[in-house]
Amino acid sequence: MDSPLVTMIMHASWAAKLVLCILLLFSVITWMIIVSRLYFIKSAERGNRSFKKQFDRLDRLAELDQMDKKMLLNPLGRLGSSGVLEFNRIMADMRRLGSRDPSFMLQSQFSMAEERLESVCTGIVSTLDRGVFLLAIVSSISPFLGLLGTVWGIMNSFFEIGNQGSASLPVVAPGIAEALIATLAGLAVAIPALFFYNYFNHRAERIETDVDEFKTMLLARIKREALLDLYDGRGSA
Repeated sequence: MDSPLVTMIMHASWAAKLVLCILLLFSVITWMIIVSRLYFIKSAERGNRSFKKQFDRLDRLAELDQMDKKMLLNPLGRLGSSGVLEFNRIMADMRRLGSRDPSFMLQSQFSMAEERLESVCTGIVSTLDRGVFLLAIVSSISPFLGLLGTVWGIMNSFFEIGNQGSASLPVVAPGIAEALIATLAGLAVAIPALFFYNYFNHRAERIETDVDEFKTMLLARIKREALLDLYDGRGSA
């Protein structure tokens, strides 16, 4: 037996069908983004937790290279790898300079390392928001598309009333049904888009906070190990 909803859609006007097709396209795009972002966010959070546990057990930053390469693909892993590169660069530069009083040079080196880590953080944060802005666009446009279909359906009802000179149920029902279907479709697309837009923003902010905290800790560890290496004679030229 045919569904009444399907029957109403099949008998809807071309304008209503166009609106419904656009909303269907928006719905497909929305759920593709939702599924992919859910997987990405959960993987990033799980990877960050695992990486942080292993990183806290390291005695030296150089030991980071011995970790599983997959661990270095998550946000904190990428930042940690950049930190090791900056540490190695600082030590190589200081060995070449061979300064007896490296304090001034170290401050410059640490400033460059901080700028580099900040740049990496910016790149990491940008990946957290990828595609999410489309959810905001869909959640904003979909209700208005539904409203457009609603207005069109009501216009059809009034046209039929004037054309047939009657306001009986068989005359106005098709247009009203068309209007309600468009409204329903617009809300059905907009509600999940808006919900997950706010959900992903919240989760991204949490990851961004973790990245900022780890950056501060990583920079402090770079400074500590660099000073230890230089002043105990291992970092001297």
